[in-house]
Amino acid sequence: MDLNSIRSFNTLFNTINVKGTPAYFSGPRFINLVRTFDPSFPDYQQYMDLRNGKSLSTSRKAYFYDILMSFDEPTRTEIIKLIWQEVEESKNNVNIENKDSEDIFNIFNLTPNTAINPPTPKVINQETIEEQGPIVFISYSWDNEEHKKWVIDLANKLFENGVRVLLDVYELGPGHNMFHFMENSVNKSDKVLIIFTPNYKLKSEKREGGVGFEYSILNTELYKTITTNKKYIPVLRSGTIETSVPNFMQQFIAVDMINDQEFDKKFSELLLSIYDKPQLPKPALGKRPDFIN
Repeated sequence: MDLNSIRSFNTLFNTINVKGTPAYFSGPRFINLVRTFDPSFPDYQQYMDLRNGKSLSTSRKAYFYDILMSFDEPTRTEIIKLIWQEVEESKNNVNIENKDSEDIFNIFNLTPNTAINPPTPKVINQETIEEQGPIVFISYSWDNEEHKKWVIDLANKLFENGVRVLLDVYELGPGHNMFHFMENSVNKSDKVLIIFTPNYKLKSEKREGGVGFEYSILNTELYKTITTNKKYIPVLRSGTIETSVPNFMQQFIAVDMINDQEFDKKFSELLLSIYDKPQLPKPALGKRPDFIN
């Protein structure tokens, strides 16, 4: 990209990075749009696996840029045109400064009525894309505000990676039935993350409050699938296995997320489990050696 194209990318990303607006492009939405130009391009999870395998950044700005740079200039220009066309269609619902529109349209010699003709056009329905993601319920204890914020940040990052999270602070309000929400969330979820801390263990073993109720449900369900469990994923946030995890659950492998400096690495491990992908893919099976009869 030349300087003008880099400017256009930065302007474009700032616009499509406004969460909660129709102009917001999540990773799956961006990649699905790219796949209208190249149907053989990896889908979202395949592409994330590739980046994680190469220890590349999974920030949206980084991989949006890398994806655009992987195409030749004419295709790259057409992709940006199509993205901006969708942004322009959302202009009444998001704060887009006129100068931003002028920058993009001037750089690519566009007019508001420029025709965009990708090789295999299709309508991208963001709601449909999001509905295809796995549903994950997070069970945790309200230890303190710092811990609560960590859980919310984790949930937000999961959302950014195509995971539909069920979290009490997002779903419950005055008048709602907390216990019905917990039971229903466990039943409808594809995965359940259990964030273990010493306080979680204390409340679960004493069957206190919401944690105690959730743990009773989880315990019962785990007994049914004790040797085949893939749904319930223990996450160790503080303490040790002995001090934070109830005795029955200590037999299940936990994702250790105590060290924040290793968050990205551990988050990738967590995503692989959520998407039912192996932590280390098996190599392809070779052929039988010729010298063995």
